[in-house]
Amino acid sequence: MRHIIFIIAAFFLLPLMVSAQQGQRGQGGQQGQGRQAGGQQEVVVTGKVADASDDSPLIGAHLSFVHIMDTTRTFHTTTEHDGSFSLKMARGQYTLKVSYVGFQTLVLEGEEAVRAIEEVNDLGTIYLAEGAYLDEVEVTGYRSAARLRGDTLDFDAQAFKVNPDASAEDLVRRMPGITVEGGRVQAQGEDVRRVLVDGREFFGEDPSIALRNLPAEVIERIEVYDRMSDQSELTGFDDGERSKTINIVTRLDTRSGQFGRFYSGYGGDDRYQAGIATNIFMNDSRLSIIGMSNNVNEQNFSREDILSLAGGAIRGGRSGGTGGGMGRTAQGGGAPGGAPTGHVTDFRVGTQYGDNTTHALGLNYSDIWLDNRLNFTGSYFFNIADNITDQFTDRQYFIDDNDSQYYLEDSESSSRNSNHRMNLRMTFDIDDKNSVIFTPRLTMQSNTADSYLEARNLFEGYNLSESFTGYDSDLSGYNFGSSMVYRYRFDKTGRTISANMGANFNNNETLYYLDALSEYFAGEGDPAAGEAALSDYLNQRSDSETINNTLSSNINYTEPLGERSMLQVSYNISRAANETDRITNSYDTLTGSYTGFEAELSNRLSSNYLTQRGAAGILFRGDNFNLTAELGYQHASLTADQVFPYEFDLQRSFQNFLPRVMLTYNIERGKSLRFNYRTSTSPPSVTQLQEVVDNSNPMLLSSGNPNLDHSYSHFFMTRYNATNTEKSTNFMAFFFGNIANDHIGNSTIIARQDTTLANGYQLRKGSQFSQPVNLDGYANIRSNLIYGFPVRAIRSNLNLSSGLGWVRTPGLINDRTNISNTYSASGGLILSSNISPNVDFSVSYNASYNIVENTLQPQLDNNYFQQTSGTRFSFIVFNNWVLRSDISHIMYRGLGDDFNQEFFLWNMNVGRKLFNNNLGEITLSVFDLLDQNRNIVRNVSDSYIEDLRTNQLTRFFMLTFTYNLRNFNMRQS
Repeated sequence: MRHIIFIIAAFFLLPLMVSAQQGQRGQGGQQGQGRQAGGQQEVVVTGKVADASDDSPLIGAHLSFVHIMDTTRTFHTTTEHDGSFSLKMARGQYTLKVSYVGFQTLVLEGEEAVRAIEEVNDLGTIYLAEGAYLDEVEVTGYRSAARLRGDTLDFDAQAFKVNPDASAEDLVRRMPGITVEGGRVQAQGEDVRRVLVDGREFFGEDPSIALRNLPAEVIERIEVYDRMSDQSELTGFDDGERSKTINIVTRLDTRSGQFGRFYSGYGGDDRYQAGIATNIFMNDSRLSIIGMSNNVNEQNFSREDILSLAGGAIRGGRSGGTGGGMGRTAQGGGAPGGAPTGHVTDFRVGTQYGDNTTHALGLNYSDIWLDNRLNFTGSYFFNIADNITDQFTDRQYFIDDNDSQYYLEDSESSSRNSNHRMNLRMTFDIDDKNSVIFTPRLTMQSNTADSYLEARNLFEGYNLSESFTGYDSDLSGYNFGSSMVYRYRFDKTGRTISANMGANFNNNETLYYLDALSEYFAGEGDPAAGEAALSDYLNQRSDSETINNTLSSNINYTEPLGERSMLQVSYNISRAANETDRITNSYDTLTGSYTGFEAELSNRLSSNYLTQRGAAGILFRGDNFNLTAELGYQHASLTADQVFPYEFDLQRSFQNFLPRVMLTYNIERGKSLRFNYRTSTSPPSVTQLQEVVDNSNPMLLSSGNPNLDHSYSHFFMTRYNATNTEKSTNFMAFFFGNIANDHIGNSTIIARQDTTLANGYQLRKGSQFSQPVNLDGYANIRSNLIYGFPVRAIRSNLNLSSGLGWVRTPGLINDRTNISNTYSASGGLILSSNISPNVDFSVSYNASYNIVENTLQPQLDNNYFQQTSGTRFSFIVFNNWVLRSDISHIMYRGLGDDFNQEFFLWNMNVGRKLFNNNLGEITLSVFDLLDQNRNIVRNVSDSYIEDLRTNQLTRFFMLTFTYNLRNFNMRQS
């Protein structure tokens, strides 16, 4: 506990100590920079800008440097009173754009591009010629919405019309190629992994936080690009690990001041919500505070805040295998969050079904110290979430060519989850040769839950078994991880050595009580068919602890091979040590306590997975392409030592070649092609190795498998992008594939009669037992086409999308191989208005058609269809009245008899702007006006198809007051 307190204290004391050493910071002389250099090989570029006619200095001329090979590196500055400038930037070749009001813009590119390769690079005097003066004319046209800078797509925020109180999320919805649906942000067909603000981290890596908590009016432009890993940005050698990133560039006149939103509301059925989202910007120093309290299913700020220890909320149907996961292929109704989507949706993430009450607080602080050499960002989250879920499950198992078995379950559960999460990121340029990136993180969680379920197994209409199960659990855990990247740059340009050191420590403790009564019935042909033949009663207590420790280090050395190529040699070593200890005892009526030791339900196991990998690669830069090729060799050893329920030692080694190829080809301006192929290995987890029976649902048993091997996967991706900034069109074609050998899937035994398992545990007739096994033949392939363009006739933007997918999942059912193939086709459109700040509407349509085929029972192949269409609008009338409406139509076909449904979800509200500046608003809202909201999900796995129906938030009214804070210090900005 003292170690945890020390870590927490260090998170908050470190920025205070550094700040104290800084003293007073000057207000002038700051040079703007779109994204931070972040430890690049820095050089200094100097020069002067003057009038070509009389050599007089041009004061305040703007200079923009864009790296030719990596346009994510952009540097900006303005000239001083004597026309001079001096700017630090990463070493490389740059396109330079110089502009000044009344003068012709000068662009130096191609052979005239700036070569910043020396320690100090003096460009001399840059002369600008006066522009031509024209008579006064009236110009009517469309503002250019986007421009392409290398591989970065740059959207001008002023070209998109949004409501005065719109958020950044409302803004990006209108941009071609960007979609936001159900808390999921996609750009150019890929999930956005990070959203930065002026090049800095903002509340960790959750893209929804920045988009929902920054007002659109403070945004100057939106940049969309693929961000390289920290080590790649430091060395310049692309390792292929990229993440789709949005960088929000704020307006210069809003970088000092306070802005945000406060709201509070109360409605029928004692529904309430209150929240705050405020930002205090003082140029480089920035503090953001967000908070909420509600019982209208507005959930937490981040997906990480929902406890993932062991799923304490719903047992039963969720058990049944620790191997490959299920594919959720259809869902609908209101999003799991479910609150009114027309207004005050700053925090909804949509992670928990059912009825949720959430209280949460988040803080984010960032600053730049030590003459722009130290960039600091830190964040803290706290939340308490209460959940109540009622769920019905209808599952069909594939047994053999002729038979199938049904599993029906009704469950009720309640849980309380609390979470503390801290993130920190520091980028420190020690000097011109040494730089460090340090990113520690800490999470502490606890969860209490209780559930009750009634379940039945049926075969050919006969009741095989019933179970009535109560389950109470108490879980707690912490996770501390850190990563440090160090780079040293030699005197020779391009020669670097870097090291990436990582550590992760995880500890989870679980205590649960199980109270279950199971009855097993005589089957067909038995004179007592349908009558209970056997009953089992379980009253158990289980106490377990799992400890995971991982240490890793990666060393890279780069050596230039001329001006166009670079060699990289790397070595990686990683060790994952895991321990698990589980003790299960039955209730002894004689002693009145849990003293009956259950050996087959207890386990003590430790495992180690050690990998060593050496690799050599070459990077070649052509005039319009980058090619990276690397070949690695990995030796891995897996050891395990189990003490009980029986002793065994496991020692296994693996040798693999790990090739990687990446090509980026710029066909012409605005058109590019990217191809990426890589391989990787994945070890089994300690839970998957732990051969101990999980009987939390006595009808769906599961266990680990100590004989698992690691899996070997091939990943390949191709993306073609064509952007026409003059016409504001964007076309993207995306193809992705994942093929795995020794995929960790599931082996399921569905007992046709009472069976004794290999570990001695009794499996009753009709019950299931699942265990992870290695299987070849897994594949996941998908493709997407996206086309976005403006519809000028109605001043709107239209995004069209289509996709095809194929998932091949192997599994074993009663020792027979079943291949589950799921084919999917999808299409959709989103039409977003761009008319005026007073008119905002969107029309959307999404449909998916799925074909499920199984080799064991082809007669049970299934086709199902889901369609969601809707329209959203917001009108400001009479200058201060606001009308908002959000109508969705959801339809299912091909699901179970009780799941084929069609309904409307209609949310609407009426608001009145208040005060002279219209910064306040009083709003009357109604959620689910027609009282039809549903939540339906279909899951497909290698051994079954299931449909789920979960309780959902339904109609309620609410009166809400909202105040928007806007207080900017333009002089200081």
